[in-house]
Amino acid sequence: MSLGLYERRARARRRLWLGVFKWTVGLGAVIAAGVYAYLSASALVEREVAALRQEIVELNDTIARLQQANAGQQQAMAAARQDLAEWQERYDQDVPAGEMKKLFDLAREKLRAGVEPSRLAFLISSAKNEDACDNMPMTKRFIVQTPFYSGANDAVSFADGSIIVTATGQSATDENGNMEVRFDPAQPVDVRFTELGGETSNATGVLPVHHSIVVDDTEYRFSVLAGESGFVHVTADSCRYP
Repeated sequence: MSLGLYERRARARRRLWLGVFKWTVGLGAVIAAGVYAYLSASALVEREVAALRQEIVELNDTIARLQQANAGQQQAMAAARQDLAEWQERYDQDVPAGEMKKLFDLAREKLRAGVEPSRLAFLISSAKNEDACDNMPMTKRFIVQTPFYSGANDAVSFADGSIIVTATGQSATDENGNMEVRFDPAQPVDVRFTELGGETSNATGVLPVHHSIVVDDTEYRFSVLAGESGFVHVTADSCRYP
C-alpha cells in the first residue's frame, strides 16, 4: 500500500513539473516571439526613419536647387526686361514717328528721285519759319469741270504760264434732283497743278484747299476757294525758297 501511494505521488509530481516545464517553455517562446517582433519592428522603424531622413535631405537639396534656379531665372528676366527697355528706347530714338516720319519719308522720296544729299541737307539747314514773300497775291477764277461740263474757262495759269491750274468736281443738283452743269461746292474737288514740263501735283478736298509748289528758288502758295455759279477763285503768292 505504501509503495503504490508513493508511486502515484511521484507520477503526479512528474506531471506537475512537466506541466510547469511546458508552460515555462511556452511562455518563453511567447516572450521570445514578442522580443523578436519588437526588435524586428524597431529595426524596420529605424530603417524607415533613416529613409525618411534621407528623403528629407534629398528634398532639401532639391528645394535649394529649385530656389537657385528660380533666382537665376529672376535675374535672367530682369536682364531681359532691361534689354527690352533699352531696345525700346533705342527704337523710339532711331525710328521716326508722326511728323518726323513724314519728313523722313519725304527726304527718302527726294533722294530716290535723284536729289543730291548735299542739296537736301542745304535746304533743310536753310529752312526758316520766317517768310520772304512778295505779299502781292494774284487772284484768278475758272470753271470747275464736271461730268456735264468740259469747255472754255476751265483753267488759269501763274508764274508767267509755267503753272496751270485746273479742277474737277461733282455735278450739283437742283431742287428736283436733276444734275446741273455747275459743280457742287459741298463735295470734294480735285485741283490739279501742272508745271512746265508736265509734272503734276494735286490738292483734293472740300473747298477751300491749299497747295504749294517750288520752282527753282521760288515757292508758289495757292489757296482755292468756291466762287459763284460753278467758278472757283485761285489766289497765288510767291515766296523765296528756301
